[in-house]
Amino acid sequence: MSIHTSHPADRPAQDARLVRALRARRPGAVGRVYDVHGAELIEYAEELLGDHDRAVAAVRSVLLSLRAADEVPPPGELRGRLRERVRNECQGPVLRIRLQVVLIGIVLGAVLAAGVPAALDARERAAGARAPVTRISSY
Repeated sequence: MSIHTSHPADRPAQDARLVRALRARRPGAVGRVYDVHGAELIEYAEELLGDHDRAVAAVRSVLLSLRAADEVPPPGELRGRLRERVRNECQGPVLRIRLQVVLIGIVLGAVLAAGVPAALDARERAAGARAPVTRISSY
């Protein structure tokens, strides 16, 4: 049976082999994780981001982070942790953009809040001041 077409019931044993390979830092281990989980992770990332190329980049980043042996989850948690990491990787840029929008809104609100009283004050001063006398010459 090919690694690509394995039955979900085989996944626990397969994930155990993947985790052992990752922890031992065997060459090709990350590629094998991609073979087993990559398509599902890219589909998930694409749902979150709405863009295939960015989804592939997010999954690639997550899988490459598995090269650090201390970051490898236990076999029973591999699939769930990979999805969690992909979600975090995808939400990072989105959250940064949302934070920037919120900060811009706060700054604009402060500017408007400071500008309204100043404009009202200037209007009141202008209303209280006498208009300059205009002379019309008649020659």
